[in-house]
Amino acid sequence: MKKSGWWKDAAKYAIAVVLLTFVVSMNWTDLTNLLSQPPQVVPLLITVAGVLVVLAFQYYRWFLLVRALDLPFALRNAVRLGLVGTFYNTFLPGSIGGDFVKAFFIARGHPERKAAAVATVVADRLVGLFGLIAFGAVVGGAFWLAGDDKIAGNSKLQFIILGAAVLAGLGVVGYIALGFLPRHRYERFQDRLHGVRRFGPTLAELWYVVWQYGQRPRSVMGAVATTAVAQTAMMLMFHYAVRIFPPADPALLGTLAEHFVILPIGYIVQAVIPLPGGLGVGELTFGGLYKMIRGEAGYAVGLAGRLALRLVEWCVGLIGYIAYLRMRDELPVAEAEAAAEEEDPYADQSAEAAKGPAA
Repeated sequence: MKKSGWWKDAAKYAIAVVLLTFVVSMNWTDLTNLLSQPPQVVPLLITVAGVLVVLAFQYYRWFLLVRALDLPFALRNAVRLGLVGTFYNTFLPGSIGGDFVKAFFIARGHPERKAAAVATVVADRLVGLFGLIAFGAVVGGAFWLAGDDKIAGNSKLQFIILGAAVLAGLGVVGYIALGFLPRHRYERFQDRLHGVRRFGPTLAELWYVVWQYGQRPRSVMGAVATTAVAQTAMMLMFHYAVRIFPPADPALLGTLAEHFVILPIGYIVQAVIPLPGGLGVGELTFGGLYKMIRGEAGYAVGLAGRLALRLVEWCVGLIGYIAYLRMRDELPVAEAEAAAEEEDPYADQSAEAAKGPAA
């Protein structure tokens, strides 16, 4: 963390705590009634399993995207850096998030192709975002077409499904169009980018990454399929998180179909707000989404579910902290420019990585 920016990070922690305190205080009576009961063990175990499955498939998705660019990269490095990234994403503000850590280390491990290496982290985030949108559109739409009563009777849910379908469709069309881009046009544009002062080589490398992903549909589809599994686990883990401290009235619990529609919105919102782990924002958003489907009484149910999931995420984040401690000597201490001169963290794995992906 730069000394000149410590106050910004402190402000983000303060905002998160104040926001969480406000949300909890506004629903204190209903929330304490829910959280004062003994937690249900089976939903808790399923929630924990869901979090672990999500992380495992997210790490593997990034591995696939890195290998699609023919960059030497071992699967254990994807897991190792993924765990450190999970710790940063869970506990630290957005200025130095998990994506920054992953991008920093993979770029340092491939100094000859830094732009491409960093672009894999961006691509991983974009594929995950696309997966959330497409998931809500496809699965929510399937429930709607199947005549689900909750969706058929809620115009807001229908609007969410249609909006997600439009965005996902635009993403698919754009990717297909990229695959049909003639090579001579790609090379012509790349030559122009090379001529850009100072940033030409970097821009050309990024354009190469875009082109390369367009030419590797099987790798991209594999990443999307991996995302589908992760997104399913994300929906299920919250579906059971609200059942860890269930309300006295079971009717206040959302159905699986409703969760498949509303939860992608909650995950997207808390991911784009640069607060540590989306703290406060996640609770506010998921409570509001539950209010949309269950009225005022549902707000505390969604809030309790997000708090229960938050505790599970913190426990898993501590595992990432152990990985962080093991890598602490390699992590940037002051500035990335100074740390970039340190020893290559992948040097001892170059021979193994050159043979291909780890088993």
